[in-house]
Amino acid sequence: MSIKVNHVQISDDDVFQEMQYQTDAINVKEVIFKAAQALVVQQLLLQAVGIKKNNPNEEEKINQLLSDNIVIPTASVEFCKRYYNNNKIKFLDKERGETLPFEMVKVYIKEYLQNQSTISGINEYIKMLAVDANIQGFDFKDPSVTNIKI
Repeated sequence: MSIKVNHVQISDDDVFQEMQYQTDAINVKEVIFKAAQALVVQQLLLQAVGIKKNNPNEEEKINQLLSDNIVIPTASVEFCKRYYNNNKIKFLDKERGETLPFEMVKVYIKEYLQNQSTISGINEYIKMLAVDANIQGFDFKDPSVTNIKI
């Protein structure tokens, strides 16, 4: 039995092909789980925009879907300063043994916080799509449920 997302099948072969992109996994079991997870997320997004896999406008439509449904707040200077003050060890110039001044790193802090907000927003949106879906043979929280035979 394979994985199904709202009656759309993800085969063992699909997962096997996806495994080559999971280079940060620590073992084969994790590679299989991450490959299956990527395909389940892809299927959730494809279904949300109403297209099938390999549609020529797939990336554009998914990006538009995410843009329309995820609000990413911009980090204020005060928030960046608070992050800086709470994480000064991250801004230590190791050669001089001094903390880099806020003005020197504020652009990087703002970009980092923006990226973290974007990732968090996407993860929450995916969770919302998953709650409303009928997913069989896969559980985001429990890799042992993944129903793949490779």
